[in-house]
Amino acid sequence: MRLLCLMLASIVPLIASSDIAPAASYPERHMTLIVPVPAGGAGDFVGRLIAERLSDALGERVIVDDRGGASGTIAAVDVARAAPDGYTLLLSSSTTHATVPAAFKTLLYDPIQNFTHIGLIATAPAVLSINAALPPQSLGELVAYAKRNPDQLNYGTSGVGSPGQFWGEMFKVASGVRMVHVPYKGTGPAMLDLVSGQIQVMLDGLPSQISNIEAGTIRPLAAMSAERSPKLPDVPTMAEAGYPNVLGGLWFGISGPAGLPEDVVDRLSVELTKISVDRTFVNKLGSAGILTTPLPGPGYVQFIQDEISKYGIIARAANISVN
Repeated sequence: MRLLCLMLASIVPLIASSDIAPAASYPERHMTLIVPVPAGGAGDFVGRLIAERLSDALGERVIVDDRGGASGTIAAVDVARAAPDGYTLLLSSSTTHATVPAAFKTLLYDPIQNFTHIGLIATAPAVLSINAALPPQSLGELVAYAKRNPDQLNYGTSGVGSPGQFWGEMFKVASGVRMVHVPYKGTGPAMLDLVSGQIQVMLDGLPSQISNIEAGTIRPLAAMSAERSPKLPDVPTMAEAGYPNVLGGLWFGISGPAGLPEDVVDRLSVELTKISVDRTFVNKLGSAGILTTPLPGPGYVQFIQDEISKYGIIARAANISVN
């Protein structure tokens, strides 16, 4: 609800001012959108769609540069250190600007001070799913099963300090179950082991799970969102299943280095607002279980600060720390 209020309060002025005169000379050459994940993931999918639309809107090519590694910190540092001229942008995310700042002891960038945050673009709910051969058919049955078998269920994530670990710890605290965290080097290997039964539970963004859900190899039990996902209308939310405080998901926005000129920020904000309501863009994201949730400027900054605070509390309580 807080995100919805922020979205409505922030987007109305931008839509009303969509006739703002753009920066006279920006852009004059191609731009780079640095994506903090390898090609093929949800972030890469979102980044390429945004780059394609921005290229058309701005009349200059926006090149996607995938710079995965170190939980996205390599990409974030590169953008934080780039010239503040609007030609190097970052697909900021729930990893680079929420869970990493909460979990990493040493971080080479300040998630607020080292960036100009232009706007949130999209979100995707986290979903708790299990291997299809596991007996539970509902979240309540899973909790009961886990309590009968403490420390016998393994939940996989893309690594220590990843969003999945935070979501797993949130669920463990709320439900009182004991599960063992198994970190992998990426979502892909974790999903392979979930499908094969090497691990039994996974909490991850919906985009990485859709194909296996549709294939019936994994069973979604609850979405960690305020409302049911349009892609999974029969799957209850955590709140509906009795855990209203277990909320989380992936999110993606556009940010640049600190000190971007105001006219550049205005131009990008207006174009991103237009893109976010484009029906083709909305439908393409929706096909992957991703929602367009535009939240410009100051609203996005406040959203990031709230997310860092939320995950910081979890990190301290669960002793999640990355050196």
